[in-house]
Amino acid sequence: MTERNEEYFKQFIGYEFGPDKYRVKGKNLSAYSAAIGDKNPKFYVEKTEGEEKPDYSNIVAHPAYAATYTIPGLLMQLTEVKDKDGNKLVKNIGKLLHTSQEYDYDGCDPLTPADKKVYTVGKIVNLFLKKDKLWVELLFTSTNADKTKTFCRTTVKGLLRKGGF
Repeated sequence: MTERNEEYFKQFIGYEFGPDKYRVKGKNLSAYSAAIGDKNPKFYVEKTEGEEKPDYSNIVAHPAYAATYTIPGLLMQLTEVKDKDGNKLVKNIGKLLHTSQEYDYDGCDPLTPADKKVYTVGKIVNLFLKKDKLWVELLFTSTNADKTKTFCRTTVKGLLRKGGF
């Protein structure tokens, strides 16, 4: 195969992958909030002495919780992206460096334990070469199963070092 140039990588823009499914549990929402030091009762339930099982039904996911359900499964799906000849976009995921992520909650619904599952799909929105690195921008959208609720839109940027693409 000849050297992959920027034009070659443009074919992957718009490629969609997923969904990745994540189970939502109130206990985990609360534990995450405690782990990052935010015990706001909106996100966290304090277990009281003698209480068998705390009631998590009134909490919502902390905004930072989106990192748990948006990124892990979908990034690994990048290793399956191929061109029309079967050549992989990502040759070595170990060469991937995460550079940034941002969460957009505009018009989104709060995630609660009642939602039970989150489904995240990804889309490659930009790819370009700069200084012998392949820069990748992805947009993830997290919804419920029937897509009547959107919980978060996440933009993730990273780069693949030489040998990774």
